[in-house]
Amino acid sequence: MVRRSLRTAAALLFVGSAACVVRLSDRNAPLTNGGVSGPNADCNVVQPLPEGAPAGAAATKLIGRYDMTDPTRPRFDWSGNTMTARFEGPGEVTWGAEAAVEMVFEQILDGQAEQIVLGGLIENKTVTRQVGAGTHEISVLRSSEALYSDSKYIMFTFGGGAKQLPPTEYARRIEYIGDSITCGYGDEGPNATCPYDIPIRKVNNNGVIEEVKIPATQNIYLAYGSIAARKLSAQATTLCFSGKGVYQNYREACKGEGACAPGKAPDDPDARTTIPEYWLRTLATERPDTGGAVYDFSKEKDTDKPQVVLINIGTNDFARDLNQDSVADGIDLGKFRDAYKGFVQFVRTKRPGAEIFLAVPPMVTDKFPLDNARSDFRNVLRAVAEDLNASGDAKVYSMELVEMGVRYGLGCDYHPNLEVHRIMADQVVGAIHAKTCWTTVAAR
Repeated sequence: MVRRSLRTAAALLFVGSAACVVRLSDRNAPLTNGGVSGPNADCNVVQPLPEGAPAGAAATKLIGRYDMTDPTRPRFDWSGNTMTARFEGPGEVTWGAEAAVEMVFEQILDGQAEQIVLGGLIENKTVTRQVGAGTHEISVLRSSEALYSDSKYIMFTFGGGAKQLPPTEYARRIEYIGDSITCGYGDEGPNATCPYDIPIRKVNNNGVIEEVKIPATQNIYLAYGSIAARKLSAQATTLCFSGKGVYQNYREACKGEGACAPGKAPDDPDARTTIPEYWLRTLATERPDTGGAVYDFSKEKDTDKPQVVLINIGTNDFARDLNQDSVADGIDLGKFRDAYKGFVQFVRTKRPGAEIFLAVPPMVTDKFPLDNARSDFRNVLRAVAEDLNASGDAKVYSMELVEMGVRYGLGCDYHPNLEVHRIMADQVVGAIHAKTCWTTVAAR
């Protein structure tokens, strides 16, 4: 397999005559419903699950994986972990977060999103918002990825006459398993070369001056998985980690100034940990062999178990660059296929009735990061789905998220931008509807 320069290969998408660009754009048109494999459900017969609605006691709902040792300060590190509540005004709502370093959160109050940074040296740990009369809903989710550090939510409190109401419970639930794309890495960036994260202060780490950064252009609320869930009135749980693959990672050490994530040393013991291993953890960055909790699937509430699982991993297996020379090292397709199939089979043991979608990711093309990469990826996923279908598992499907190209622009570090995430969300909505008959709702 031909090796290609990672940065150069991506840059080559921008050159050539206007006619070439048109042909490239045409080739990159998104497949309806992601071209999802298998027969569609008969929506004249299938009764879809209902949309979300208020239910249960007046309480705050947590979505995602948490260490609940202190229920007043649920601890977590997964990007996308959410707390949400409904309440009646007029009055005020207060929430907060604790973390060793500054974290990026998205607050959505009555449908209006606001980026808020808390933790680290920020003096105020809490945020208070005033509301008028009527029923209100607030959700807070973390955009900073697990690699930045763990954090704790300071749970909602209500004052000034506000009264908490039962939260929205969702009969429809989706679990996303992914890498940086699913986390929304750089999605709010204006171009391919913008910084994914920005420095906000310096620290002295045993005599070494390091920069503390926040992922200012990463917004998981505007990533494809979150958008698709809102369109389908579904609850989304996201388990994603940048740079990680199915059987090998993009890089497995960090060398040079600024190459290591905050708090990570060049000999980070998780350097070779892959997504299938992370999926077993309660907190992504806490290793079971050093005391970290293994996630107990048996203790999941029925109201949190997903009926749909979408797996979008493998970009980093193809883009692997172990010596950091910006040239993809190559991939053993046999190992990739075996590892991918094994992971899907394991997911099935924990999600016995779920519809499982295997997605070809948007960044992979037949020129990047390796020649024939997209074709090879497509063939592997089709083969895995067909093998499992033939063995009696009819609820595994392959699909293709749009190949980005130049038609839609790019986010930071050549990642999908908001337009590409919007397109992918539409494909995911269509694919899920085709198998479940879940209907879409008004924009939320």
